[in-house]
Amino acid sequence: MDVTTDGERATRGRRMRLWIAGAVVLAIAAAAATWAVAGRGDPPSPSVATPTQTSAGPSVEERILAGAGAILKTRASAVLSGHLAQYLQYVDPANRKLRQRDQQVFANLRKLGLSRLSYQVDANWAPEVQAQHGPSARAVRVLMLVQIAGIDSTPRATALGYTFAERDGHWLLVDDDDLAAETDLKAYREPWDLGAIEVARRPGVLVIVPAGERRNGERLARESQSAIPMVRSVTRRAQAGIAVIAMADSRSMDPEWRTGGHPAAAVAAQNYAPANPEASEFKVTGSRVVINPDQRTQAGRLLLAHEFTHAAMGPLGGRAPIWLVEGFARYVEYRLAAQSGYQRELADERRELLREKIPALVVLPIDGVFHGDYDEDSYGVSWIIVEYLVTTYGQAAVNSLYADLARGPDAPAVREQVLRKHLKVSETALVAALKKYDGPA
Repeated sequence: MDVTTDGERATRGRRMRLWIAGAVVLAIAAAAATWAVAGRGDPPSPSVATPTQTSAGPSVEERILAGAGAILKTRASAVLSGHLAQYLQYVDPANRKLRQRDQQVFANLRKLGLSRLSYQVDANWAPEVQAQHGPSARAVRVLMLVQIAGIDSTPRATALGYTFAERDGHWLLVDDDDLAAETDLKAYREPWDLGAIEVARRPGVLVIVPAGERRNGERLARESQSAIPMVRSVTRRAQAGIAVIAMADSRSMDPEWRTGGHPAAAVAAQNYAPANPEASEFKVTGSRVVINPDQRTQAGRLLLAHEFTHAAMGPLGGRAPIWLVEGFARYVEYRLAAQSGYQRELADERRELLREKIPALVVLPIDGVFHGDYDEDSYGVSWIIVEYLVTTYGQAAVNSLYADLARGPDAPAVREQVLRKHLKVSETALVAALKKYDGPA
């Protein structure tokens, strides 16, 4: 039965392509690699080494690393066991606002149903002096590793900036936003940092919404479950589970998550896990889907299917051409749309694209100017290409093509070689064949 919301049905109509014109995948390489600091939720990058011990005894930096490590271990244990007093035990009693924030973060983390949580001071980052909190105060970069039961296959890494200071012979957490590298704190935050949350669960799905929006969270959980079977059927891949973030606060979306010059409607934001004990390299282990706050009450199964496809394919690698990345996701989305009663709208869009856009193809849409040649129709053109490939060569062949291209490198000669390997055709011949395509039989 079609349970697509009236709002989504009205929005899509003949111009249903506009839903995903605002969608984007963070297509980053999935193999172990070193990542630069790009935001509070991204893994840290190496910086200046921590000072070594001197003949006069341990330096302040060395003592703070030891003290911070003990505090962080206590806090992780407190969250998992549900002991708030233990979590706040080493938080500066004079910093009332920090204690209030921490109390809310604790409550939020408890709602997620964590199976694992740990913190470690990033030894690749030099502690920074924070004299406003006293002569011993240092800000350090902390790696938070959080795993949601039934959702994450491995702990996901997110970076924090914590300031610790020695007071009366004891180390305390005195602030959480002093680190110089955390100048982007107001640009992007984890959902548990953005006030009280509510959580909606279904098998394999967890939706995080602001307090008071449980009804929308339950709706998104149902829509997610409606999207997952099609994603699994086409991609032949699936995460252990998927987290969907639909917060009202604009800081839940990184302002750099844009497509075609405007904010994305949603993103499949990749999850990272340390690839070595030093946490100097990270690997992609899956994704979470973050919905633009402006779209959180309208987003439905079709948008979710698009982003879940990105999440499923992301760990393969980030070198596939964007026409395949976006075309494949739209293909899955439109397969679900057809199943949900949009056959006429799809036929209209296909007919328009085949008449007005495909004849203009000279080469497959180029990554750097994906939006430039066809504007919003870049997604539609890419959908037609993928639909043609599946119709002509079969789903398994297209999936193998995607996996090979995703591994890279993304050099034109290599892509041409991969096309010939899987499809026995050159790009020139493929473009010529596309111009003769009149839709699936």
